[in-house]
Amino acid sequence: MTNKTPFNYTWRMTSYCYSELDNFINCADGIEPADLKDRYCEFLSDLLAKRIKKTTPVDRDVLQVFLDDLDNRAQIDYRERHDDDPSIIRGGKRFDKRWRDLKAIHGM
Repeated sequence: MTNKTPFNYTWRMTSYCYSELDNFINCADGIEPADLKDRYCEFLSDLLAKRIKKTTPVDRDVLQVFLDDLDNRAQIDYRERHDDDPSIIRGGKRFDKRWRDLKAIHGM
């Protein structure tokens, strides 16, 4: 049995979000164990489909993987500015804020 917590965040979708969350799914092959990978991909699919609400219970280990991916993407697209496209930088900045917000909300 996994430890669940309410998501406690209103996630607003942008084209950057759709693209990057889809990339998170496509890059999830290295997540172990396989059960965690499957639950993480299901969470991302639900987030993309707007089925994750503030009250939706989320496994804490899935949330941690999500936070790691948000942090990584924010690092590349915002903090290091690996792309000159302003929309990519804005998306990375948004992920940085969401990463900080979710970490604070969940004490992670």
